Amino acid sequence: MIRPIEPGDTQEWVKLRARLWPDADAAELAREGRAFVEGHPGPALTAVFLAEDDAALPLGFLELALRPFSDGCDSMPVPHVEGWYVEPFARGRGIGRRLMRSAEDWARVRGFTELASDTEIQNSASLRAHEACGFDEVERLIKFRKVLI
Repeated sequence: MIRPIEPGDTQEWVKLRARLWPDADAAELAREGRAFVEGHPGPALTAVFLAEDDAALPLGFLELALRPFSDGCDSMPVPHVEGWYVEPFARGRGIGRRLMRSAEDWARVRGFTELASDTEIQNSASLRAHEACGFDEVERLIKFRKVLI
């Protein structure tokens, strides 16, 4: 079952977020999660969908934000997939695809004509998952940084 996140889901959703972003600050992930379900999402989140099994065990989530623009898209603003995660034991069963369909439906109902996403250049599993959901790759990018002392 795929459904919008609810306040009672916060703790489990935050655990899933920490699995997707293991290097992120866990306290910040929790603050963002609480703020969203309390109605104060900030700019990073617009909609969140949760996937559950028949026993209401959380299996994954998808987070959307409205970005002013997204590379490769013609429309502005554009819904952008900020986070998309399915537990490893639940992968390969169409859960990720159903989460993405929920995001697409959410966007269509609100009049959007495009959905954007991204992944790290070396994340071939995510690339394949995006392609399986009908996404077209529009650009590859390597970002640089130089520390100035």
